[in-house]
Amino acid sequence: MLSLPIVPLQSDEQWDCHQCGVCCHGSIVPLNLEDAQRLQSQQWAQEPEFENTRLTVRHRAAASSLRLAHRHDGACVFLSDKGLCQIHSKFGLEGKPSVCQTFPLQLISHERHAVLTIRRACPSAAADLGESVAKRLPMVKKLVREGRLKAEAHAPPALKKGENRQWRTIHTILEEGGQLLRDPRFPPVRRLVHLLQYASHLEAARTRRMEDGKISELARTLRELEPEESKHFFTEQRSPKFYSRILLRRSAVICARLHPECRHSASWKARVELAQIAWKVVRGKGSTPVFNDVFPKSTFEALEKPAGVKTAEVYAPLTRFIETNSESYLYALANRGEWSVIESMRGLALLFPIGMWLLRLQSYGREPGVEDMLKVVVMLDRSQGYGPLSGFAHRQLIATLCFNEELERLVVWCVRDGSRA
Repeated sequence: MLSLPIVPLQSDEQWDCHQCGVCCHGSIVPLNLEDAQRLQSQQWAQEPEFENTRLTVRHRAAASSLRLAHRHDGACVFLSDKGLCQIHSKFGLEGKPSVCQTFPLQLISHERHAVLTIRRACPSAAADLGESVAKRLPMVKKLVREGRLKAEAHAPPALKKGENRQWRTIHTILEEGGQLLRDPRFPPVRRLVHLLQYASHLEAARTRRMEDGKISELARTLRELEPEESKHFFTEQRSPKFYSRILLRRSAVICARLHPECRHSASWKARVELAQIAWKVVRGKGSTPVFNDVFPKSTFEALEKPAGVKTAEVYAPLTRFIETNSESYLYALANRGEWSVIESMRGLALLFPIGMWLLRLQSYGREPGVEDMLKVVVMLDRSQGYGPLSGFAHRQLIATLCFNEELERLVVWCVRDGSRA
């Protein structure tokens, strides 16, 4: 299959590796045949440090599929005490597995081209630290020619469950939604409510009977109407139902486990603690999880008190995360399985109240800063494609939140100032 032309985002992204080691903790690094052969040729078993250490383990069900092994704390087996990759130190960038060579760079295939973007699960990417990603195009094209990255066309996602459309229609719908998410006239909370109303109106429309051109016209019309149609959510500030807050807490606590400094074990003690946390999530009472002292001690009750709107500087990493996701279509095309476009839009919007809840948890007892938000963005990006937050159960959770516009109310509620009930 021929590779698509590769282009960077129009709103340029920046990134360089700053050797923080975050991507070397808890990440699954699958190995293709070439990776496995390269690793074997490096003869790590002859090093005293690795003499009795498993370097690879089976990945998924296939006996022939391997991934890099982890140490007991979830770190990559090749991560040194200094926080550096030992493969890179000894053999350079090209000695590493393909996934490690390319992360956080990612190609998102559209109809006629592939977009080069970055995953903001990397703290440096979340902060746009480094040189222009566009300067990495020659290297990325080389990796595509070598088969280490793919830039191949694939079928567009469904518009709604069971309703497939041609790429040009899906592109129009995603782009019109993206215009709402990148509208500089409004703060992120307003943009996301506009997107949710846009998605709901598209879902309610009898699009099965429409031609593709009519659906595109509808999308453009809705995009122009949403800023006016969504005003009442901000004037009324109605609190979400109790069950909606339970579902938000559930999703946020799962996402909290993806904190870049969080370490997990598979012990029975850890499982009991998770069961206790799950019960507290339902009740909305008691202490919040600290997860190996990553988070300060707080209570569920405290985190649901009015937080108010933060400064634009604090919001900036989250705003950038939303904008680049919308421009690249990453939220709708990467690691989403059977999700429809409507479901993906709602899933992206839910990340905002999850992020604000996590920001409160991360900075409890003080005013949050940019560094707090950067950690939140890392968690949110890691959640895209993470099993518990991308499978059927999470899709059902989102569907429940969309009943009677509860998701819109959650988005507004998480930045309320306490002036209304």
